[in-house]
Amino acid sequence: MPIDEIKKVCFVGAGTMGCFNSLVTAITGYDVNLYDLSEEALKNSEERQRNWGEALIEREFTTADAIEEGLTRITRTTDAVKAAANADLLSESVFEQLDLKRETHQKFEKLLPSHAIMTTNTSTILLSDIEGVVGNGERFAAMHFHQPTRLVDLLAGPRTSPETIEILKRFVRSQNQVEVVLKKEKAGYIHNTLYGALLSTSMVLNYTSSGTHQEIDQAWILNQRSYVDSDSKVELGPFGLMDHVGLNVVHDATDGALKKAEEEGLLHDQKKAIMEGVVANLKGYIDRGDLGMKADKGFYSYPDPEFQSAGFLEGVTENKDLSDPIINAILKQSILLVVDGICDVEDVDLSWMLTHSPEIGPFGIMDNRGIDLVSKQLKEQAIFLEAMFGKDDPDLDALKRATDYLDAMIQKGELGQKNGKGFYQYPDPAYAREGFIP
Repeated sequence: MPIDEIKKVCFVGAGTMGCFNSLVTAITGYDVNLYDLSEEALKNSEERQRNWGEALIEREFTTADAIEEGLTRITRTTDAVKAAANADLLSESVFEQLDLKRETHQKFEKLLPSHAIMTTNTSTILLSDIEGVVGNGERFAAMHFHQPTRLVDLLAGPRTSPETIEILKRFVRSQNQVEVVLKKEKAGYIHNTLYGALLSTSMVLNYTSSGTHQEIDQAWILNQRSYVDSDSKVELGPFGLMDHVGLNVVHDATDGALKKAEEEGLLHDQKKAIMEGVVANLKGYIDRGDLGMKADKGFYSYPDPEFQSAGFLEGVTENKDLSDPIINAILKQSILLVVDGICDVEDVDLSWMLTHSPEIGPFGIMDNRGIDLVSKQLKEQAIFLEAMFGKDDPDLDALKRATDYLDAMIQKGELGQKNGKGFYQYPDPAYAREGFIP
């Protein structure tokens, strides 16, 4: 049900995110203006929204009737003046290019009513790099959706008023979504930071011949199923997930991360060669047209991928040489998000549980494994990295900050589930209680 402050929402950009976000908002009962410069994008937007609708129905987020009703509330236009007219909220989802985002917000601020809140759905660009072009910074923030899940990241800019964040929180909740409010800005927010660690570590393991994509997916699925009650709850491994996202999208993100690390001087020559090999491997798939699920072929062939066959896990046991590096990469990033003041422990676990596993998040996993064991494994990883890349490897500092945080807990006797206290209290941890996921 719409909140009092917002009746009409202007969505800028009719791509993947704009189509999903605008559909969810229209389903809720808000009037929606969907704007794009491209008539072709607008022409295709209803079909894309219907496809998203099927995913939302499958997840029991909505019904077919609600989808049809919501679509009637969406006005599609290439006219920016018409799109902004009487809008109470703007959600921008244009391409991840800083200049384009700045130009878009500068343009629409002049067209929107003075009371309107402006938000960016950026996933990789820092909010502070965009907000300087906005005159009314008090009514500007980041509101980042994760399709097709309920998770929404909220982030205040340096001038954003508390009232703006409160309105956005109630807007998100009105859509049956769950907000996580970050304390500080972070490219990738919480989930994408962890998701990036999952995918990049998996690709490195594959490129270095530590395991095939099938073996890595099997190890991950078996590891995650060890934390859940039903075998049906974990169906995709890292490479299945990449096929779902699109290998071109994964390639662009990985290549962008490589170039950024090069610019910042964060890559040892050998590590650089590995990452270049990962990018080249993805490029090979793209050049063949194997873009993943949308092209019927990626790491797997569709519509009947190998990982969905009854025999994919038959007779297979978890290969911890493959699952442990992936898990530890996620755990390290989780710790750093808290150490660096981006968010709280519960925010990390909630973000992961909303998008991947409803039973447990990274800090719950650390409690389950034993905080002393996690610290030991991360220290062993540091020894390996120093031997491979030398003492100046930037990852060593990150690992040291993570293990220092864990060691402080160990010194207080907080070892996790095995002695009743870690990040949570046992035998009744907060993440397992009704209401932890709203």
